[in-house]
Amino acid sequence: MTVVTPQQASTSVLVVGPEASVRTAIARLLSLESSVRVAGTAPTIAQAAGIDADVVIDETLLHDLRNLSIADFIDMVKSFPAMATSALSTRHLRPLAGARDMRAALSDREMQVVKLVAEGLSNKQISIRLKLSDKTVKNHISHILAKLNLSARTQVAVHALRAGLV
Repeated sequence: MTVVTPQQASTSVLVVGPEASVRTAIARLLSLESSVRVAGTAPTIAQAAGIDADVVIDETLLHDLRNLSIADFIDMVKSFPAMATSALSTRHLRPLAGARDMRAALSDREMQVVKLVAEGLSNKQISIRLKLSDKTVKNHISHILAKLNLSARTQVAVHALRAGLV
């Protein structure tokens, strides 16, 4: 029996997308990294049933990450912590919301909060700047996370930066 320590643990990845050549290229690229294990590829999530992976990469994501270096892309994939491999715990990398998408999904006040989060301000600093209570800022951030299908304020900041809002 082999014991895998956290340093040795690899992130398993499933690559999904309609173009076989693109899926294969992404899989080969990721397989060059020793801490990433490609669990498989499939044209759709439905056709990937039964393939367990920590991270699912949708090839349409690559269009939104075209300015990201290969090393940064691999680092992004590795940055997701290893989790139990069940459909409910799998992280799915999807295309990032663009500025237009974010503006359509969020209210004007939520957009102000997004921009301040992206600038690195704390909830307290945002509440002072916008003359809101701490609780209201916290509620805005919760709504933003829900509307954009995100789980952390750092993801909000990354989306805002990549969408060119800051």
